[in-house]
Amino acid sequence: MKDTLFVQFYNRTRSGWFDLSNGFSDTWDLCRDRGDICWISHLSDSRDWYDPKAYEEIPLPLDRGRVYVSAVYISHLYQVYLWAKAYPEVEFIVGGPVTAERPGPAHQWNPVHFNLESPLPSNIIPTGQSLEQLWGLPDFSGSWQLELPGEVPADQPVYFSYTLDNYCYWRKCPFCSIACHDPAHIRHRKACDLDFMHLDHPGRKIVRLNTGSMTPAYIRDILPRLPVRPDMEYRFFMRAAPAETRSLEYAARQFGNDVPDCTLGFGIEFPSDRMWDYLNKGTRMEEVIETLETCMDIGFKVNANMILGWNNLVEADLKDLEMFMDACKGTTVTSLQLRWLFAHPHTPIYKDYDGREESIRLGPFDCGFNVKLNEEQQALNRAAALIIRNKCQEKGIRLEGFKNLAKGNLGESE
Repeated sequence: MKDTLFVQFYNRTRSGWFDLSNGFSDTWDLCRDRGDICWISHLSDSRDWYDPKAYEEIPLPLDRGRVYVSAVYISHLYQVYLWAKAYPEVEFIVGGPVTAERPGPAHQWNPVHFNLESPLPSNIIPTGQSLEQLWGLPDFSGSWQLELPGEVPADQPVYFSYTLDNYCYWRKCPFCSIACHDPAHIRHRKACDLDFMHLDHPGRKIVRLNTGSMTPAYIRDILPRLPVRPDMEYRFFMRAAPAETRSLEYAARQFGNDVPDCTLGFGIEFPSDRMWDYLNKGTRMEEVIETLETCMDIGFKVNANMILGWNNLVEADLKDLEMFMDACKGTTVTSLQLRWLFAHPHTPIYKDYDGREESIRLGPFDCGFNVKLNEEQQALNRAAALIIRNKCQEKGIRLEGFKNLAKGNLGESE
C-alpha cells in the first residue's frame, strides 16, 4: 500500500442501482501514477445524511500519508471531517462538487454550498480546484477510466457521471448555489470522446452527462453521437427554451430510427410566467410546453422538477399551474419530482426567506434551511400541491417527492 490514496465513494440506492461517485475518472491514469485508488461504501439513504448518529466508523488502509477525496455529497465531506479527527497523521485534500467555491480571498477556502461555522481540523485541505489545477496540468488531460468496485454484481445497474463541465451557462436562478461558483475554477471538456462507451460492465449503465444545464451546442454535438444500446441510458438537465428546442429538433434529424434512451430533467420550478420572471428563468409558458412536446415526439422521457415553498404566490399563479398541467398532453411528462424550497447559503433565497433560525447543521457546516411561510402563503402553496397531485393522478404522471412537502408543514397536503 502506497502512502497516497485516492478515495471515491459509492452506495446502493433505495432504487436498487449503485451510485458511483466517480470523481477520479477524468484523472485515472494521473492518480494511478501517484497512489492507489480506493472505493469506499457509504450511507445508502440520503435521509440519513444530516444525522451524525448514522455515520459508522469506516477504517482507512493507512495511518499516515496523504488522502485525496472526491466529495460529491455533504455526507462525503462530513465523513472526511470524522476521518481527520481519527487520523491526525493523514493529510486530507478534498475536492469535488460539494467543496466548490465562490469568489473570495485567495488564501482561504470559500465554500459556496454552506457556511463554515468553526475551523476545520488542520489536516483537512478543501479546494474548489480540480486535480489538474492543483498539479499544474491542463484540465481533462488524463485518460477517462472507470473500474467498478468489486462489490458491485455484474448484472446490477450502475449510475455514474461523465463530466462535460462544472458550471451552468444560465446561472441566474436565485435558489441555486451553482450560480455563485467561482469562474476561476470552471473546467470544460473540449474533446467529448464519450469514453464511457467502453466500460466493461454487463449490467445496465446509467450515464449522467454532467453539466448544470446542457447548452444548445452540447445538444447538437453530443446527443447525435450517443451510443444507442439496450444496456445504456442517459440523464441530463437542460432548459426548456427556444434555442434548446431547435437544437433538439436538429439532433432528432440525425437520430433517424435510432434514438438513445434519454431522461431529460427540466427545472420547471413553478409554471407561471409571473413566477418565471421572478426566478429569472428567461422563458414563457408556450416555449416550455413546446420543448416538452418536442421531447415527447422524439421519444425522450421527461422528469419535470417543481418546487413549492414560495413566499409570493398569488391566485393567478394557481390558474397558470392548472393550465400548464392541462396542457401536458399524453406522455409529455413522464415523472414529476416535487420538493420543498431549500435556502442554500449565499443565494438570494437565503437572504429573502424566513427559517434561518432552524438551519440544518452537520458538524461545522451550516447547510441552509427549509423555508417557512406565513398562513396566507401556506394556503396558496397547499392549494398548488393539491392541483399537482390531482393532475398527476388524472394524467398518469408518476409523482415523486410529495412527502417532501412535510418540510413545509402543509397539513392536509402531506
